[in-house]
Amino acid sequence: MIGQLDGREKYTYIIWRGADPESIAGFRDGANDSFMQAAGSADAMTVEVRLPGPDGESHLYTVGRPEPAEATTTLIPISDDRAVRVFSNEIFTADEAAVIFYTYYLTDAVSQPYVLRELDLSNELSELR
Repeated sequence: MIGQLDGREKYTYIIWRGADPESIAGFRDGANDSFMQAAGSADAMTVEVRLPGPDGESHLYTVGRPEPAEATTTLIPISDDRAVRVFSNEIFTADEAAVIFYTYYLTDAVSQPYVLRELDLSNELSELR
């Protein structure tokens, strides 16, 4: 499914743990608002994850590789008119993102060697394309 993102008509993909593990219906559990989402295209996408922090609150992060990011940023489309700006180490192909999603599916976590950059939700996170 994630490989079908094209950045023109299909922009986003999201998974979360359903409230009832015995059901295939994907209703979110209000007590556990963790999720993982991707946006962009199969060639260049960003991956974000919402996880509980040590303070008991949920935090939204962009997933990246541990290598240093270049100073320049890239706009990744999230809708017809909006995009998010990410660093070079935060851009993945669909194949790379699938591994991150699969690990999250199995463990509810982002594995090594990936790093997380917390997003400041008090600021606008997207901009006009």
